[in-house]
Amino acid sequence: MKAIVKSKPEPGLQLCEAPEPEPGPDEVLIRVKAVGICGTDVHIFKWDEWSANRIKPPLLVGHEFVGVVEEVGREVRHIRKGARVSAEGHITCGHCRFCRTGQGHICREVEIIGVDRDGCFAEYLAMPADNIWPVPDSIPDKYASVFDPLGNAMHTVMSQPVAGRTVLITGAGAIGLFAVAIARAAGAGNVVAVEPNRFKRRLALEAGADVVLDPADEELAARVLDASEGLGPEVFLEMSGNADALVLGLRLLRNGGHAALLGIPPREVTLNLPELVIFKAATIRGVNGRRMYDTWYQCQSFLERHRLSIDTVITHTFPFAEYAKAFDVILGGNAGKLVMFVDGA
Repeated sequence: MKAIVKSKPEPGLQLCEAPEPEPGPDEVLIRVKAVGICGTDVHIFKWDEWSANRIKPPLLVGHEFVGVVEEVGREVRHIRKGARVSAEGHITCGHCRFCRTGQGHICREVEIIGVDRDGCFAEYLAMPADNIWPVPDSIPDKYASVFDPLGNAMHTVMSQPVAGRTVLITGAGAIGLFAVAIARAAGAGNVVAVEPNRFKRRLALEAGADVVLDPADEELAARVLDASEGLGPEVFLEMSGNADALVLGLRLLRNGGHAALLGIPPREVTLNLPELVIFKAATIRGVNGRRMYDTWYQCQSFLERHRLSIDTVITHTFPFAEYAKAFDVILGGNAGKLVMFVDGA
């Protein structure tokens, strides 16, 4: 089969032939139709410090997809051949205390497809049947392929009530843009986005933000306060991993406010905890992936009712063979979410 592979510990990826996977007795074989390119894939493409310490080539990359079940293992009873599916890309042990108490997303033995084991940038993919998510026909492939990153945004937004509240979102990458659309659909009062990239600021407005600001704007703090009754936002969602953005958001957060942190800083961050957290009586949550599988139900409901709100976020689509061009577009900065069609659509 054709697959996109990190074959060597160096920058770049290769489109090459790879063995078609054989599903085990509790797995299904999926013919992949469309895949989303994630920031993780970009890290692997660039071969930065994180990927050099984590990835062990050769590896088939990718973890966001939609496809069709081609073969079902002999022990699988709840999935039929021909079903359209996506899947939770975090494969957990299934028996630890976290997995047995509804917290599989923080299982300490998790493996991630496209990171710790072969992923979905290929014509075929074998997945554990328990990870499979059937996709209704009402959700087209372009949207079904991004369940995974949409789930990260959904988990972050829904970690605290947002209806009627001012929500500050720092970072308007693809997941931050999804968060804008989700917060708007969930009934947020004012949605304020902060993003340095001009192209992505425009996307944030189109996704539903009321106010979009450049972090270099000297009037940024005043404008955020103007949008939040002079008290600061009740909810702060940090999606960028930028240390300055984290400090800014906590500084602007209203007393008694809630912060949910998804962005991963590249190094340790120093905070003035008394000023930014303790004396504010702020609540801070770390967000890791998606809740298995509460978030998937939320995402399916969102995509069935509000998917047009993320049309502006999915800025580019490419055929699989043009993967190099797709990564060039991402690295150029003027892109939201990119989807590649493996089946040639």
